[in-house]
Amino acid sequence: MKRKFALLLAGIAVVAALVISIPIYLALANPTPVVLSASTAQSTLGGSWQVLENQTYLKEYPTSTISIYYANGTNVTVPYPHQVKSVDHEVLVGNINGTKVVMRVNVITFTSNISFWAHGMMLGFHGGLFHHIFGYNVTTYDGYTVIYAENSFFYPHTYLLAYKDNTLIEINLVNFTASQQQMEEILSGIS
Repeated sequence: MKRKFALLLAGIAVVAALVISIPIYLALANPTPVVLSASTAQSTLGGSWQVLENQTYLKEYPTSTISIYYANGTNVTVPYPHQVKSVDHEVLVGNINGTKVVMRVNVITFTSNISFWAHGMMLGFHGGLFHHIFGYNVTTYDGYTVIYAENSFFYPHTYLLAYKDNTLIEINLVNFTASQQQMEEILSGIS
């Protein structure tokens, strides 16, 4: 009787392990290109949001090919060597008080630390015409160096560039001027 009970418990443990491991395996085997949920955009900026799956993709850059996984299920592989490890490109569309707002998010992972390169790029933003036309600020947030810019010249738009270690994140809002705090909340919602 004890042996049957032990076998039953072992069988239940094996089944439970399989049930738990299958979703984890599928998530790791099929990476999702969606890095920011529509609900995060909605809770931060208001309105209603949706991910445009036919424009949202993950590009992976091994040494000799690029694999592109579209949110609509299409996969494409092309040859191309590069220093970029992966690019997550997501497009969201929102309706805020009757205005169509487009958000583009790029999460670029490099094969090495990019802080020195990105810091040099940041110096290019500082000063000159860019600094005088845009509301502009450079700070740190959650370990990232953050460049924030907003303007309503021609149309409202907001831009945030954040980098740390080997990751560069770019968030661009079209037809909406978000505060730096709102953009940092979006940054913190990116997985």
